[in-house]
Amino acid sequence: MKKENSGDILDKENMRKTKGRKAILEILKDAEPKTADEIYLLVKSLDEQISLSTVYRTCETLAKKGVVLKSNLIDDSKTRYEYHTIEHRHHAVCIDCHKIIPIDDCPFGEFDKLMKSKYEFDVKSHRLEIYGYCPKCKLNHLDKKNK
Repeated sequence: MKKENSGDILDKENMRKTKGRKAILEILKDAEPKTADEIYLLVKSLDEQISLSTVYRTCETLAKKGVVLKSNLIDDSKTRYEYHTIEHRHHAVCIDCHKIIPIDDCPFGEFDKLMKSKYEFDVKSHRLEIYGYCPKCKLNHLDKKNK
């Protein structure tokens, strides 16, 4: 599914099309969830003139408008932002290196139907984070355990 152009998204939300806002959206559209600090470094690497506080404010505004999702996926108190797609994603999170791996498959489709039929509860969204070790950290963890 083709993602919308960042300028079109900003138009639809009645937001000014600044270079910074467009750059932030472009970074988030094809990436795993990122902190404002990570987004800031990526925007700066594109040679955009933007402050860290502007990145924070922009991410918060985009989250309030529903353009990006705001979450705390890892137990590190850092807020992460992710482009909000129509098809939702779940995540596998490495507890060692904090790598976030998007999972496109959803195991809850039938559960959502059960909630509606059994409890008359209309599920509008859900999130699933699975914590464990990525392949690299799994090897490091096993090496440490075997010593």
